[in-house]
Amino acid sequence: MQLLIYTPQVTPRVKYIFNFLFREILLCDMELTSVAAQFAAYQGPKFSYAAQPLAKELFFKSSGFLSLNNIEKPSIKISAFGGEKVPFAVEDSALTFDVFAASFYFVSRYEEYLPYSPDEHLRFPPKASLQFELGLLKVPVVDQWAIILKNLLASKLENLHFGTRKFEFIPTIDIDRAYHFKSSGVVKNTARFLKALAKGDTERLKNIITTGLGKRNDPFDTYQFLHQIHQRYQLNPIFFFLLSRQGDKNHDVNIHPNDELLQDLILAVSKHGKVGIHPSYASNSNVLKLKEEKATLENLLDKAIDLSRQHYLKLSLPKTYLQLIKVGINHDYTMGYASEVGFRAGTCTPFFWYDLQLEKQSHLKVYPFAVMDATLQKYLKLSPPQATQVIDELINNVKVVDGSFYSLWHNESLSETGHWKGWKQVYEQMLATAAVGYLR
Repeated sequence: MQLLIYTPQVTPRVKYIFNFLFREILLCDMELTSVAAQFAAYQGPKFSYAAQPLAKELFFKSSGFLSLNNIEKPSIKISAFGGEKVPFAVEDSALTFDVFAASFYFVSRYEEYLPYSPDEHLRFPPKASLQFELGLLKVPVVDQWAIILKNLLASKLENLHFGTRKFEFIPTIDIDRAYHFKSSGVVKNTARFLKALAKGDTERLKNIITTGLGKRNDPFDTYQFLHQIHQRYQLNPIFFFLLSRQGDKNHDVNIHPNDELLQDLILAVSKHGKVGIHPSYASNSNVLKLKEEKATLENLLDKAIDLSRQHYLKLSLPKTYLQLIKVGINHDYTMGYASEVGFRAGTCTPFFWYDLQLEKQSHLKVYPFAVMDATLQKYLKLSPPQATQVIDELINNVKVVDGSFYSLWHNESLSETGHWKGWKQVYEQMLATAAVGYLR
């Protein structure tokens, strides 16, 4: 039977987070009502969410956060729950915290609308997040709370049905630099050669010479490996290409979009994987540049492109998402941190972005990733074996809730050159771990 939920005000925030928890995560049919008489007369499974119960029904106390329609720093009480610290503590309730308010706070990224000190790339730092403070960043805590809620309801209410999800793994690849030496031109490669010679970097010298003579593939040309391993594990990868003509000179360093080798690569990759735009560093503050880069990819593939991930994960709310919507992007994969692994929005389940300024759900769907290669190697400075251990933990945390695991890798980190030696095996092991109990 349908679950009926009473709340005095069916606000946009209430409607959004109840839909996400019940319909998207728990696959449970439910209806919200603010009519007390309708709730009292209903003979099926039901509970109330309010400041006080109506009678003797199953009751979840509201902290009041979801009834608000402004953006200001809330007063959040922290309490212990099942060995974890949780926000929005309440008393005299079926749970000791307002699970709906806490879930909305994380999924909406409410704290990113409040004042904060950005990092060098003007990004919201993970250590400023409440999840980091409470030690919850490495777990999809909203999905965990949903399952706790499901078990509680199943034990208290009769004739309540929940659907079943299955774990899925979606590898995503960012192509910041399609090739290292190919298509760089004589001048640039000569400069690289002289620089490597001055430093006595024999490995780099060998790569430049052998690649130039055609005796070996460009070290960043790892596309055949990716195609083969994704086929082996029956995976559907997504590739995001950086296509900036005049981007930020320090951060947008890919090959020119008009280069035939790059265009041939994009066409080839599109035959065995989805392709999205990787908006340049410079485009984050220039919507016309974003539109131009998207159009370049669309013209090449002769079809509309509505997938994206920001270069350098430059996500500034709400500006970045509003720009994406303006140019026709419907699916974004930027939701994650550069310097920490884990679940930035507290969930491993794709969700529609909630526009806090307009207090309504948008049509932009957000796909949160859990781990990035550069996070492990550059920021956390882990060895390949240590990185594999961290990835295994994240995958298992997602499998426990039957969620979706999105990884972010780069073609160059599979090159087995420089500081990426040994990291190809990390990628292989990640796919093998994800495949356990999943491979069809």
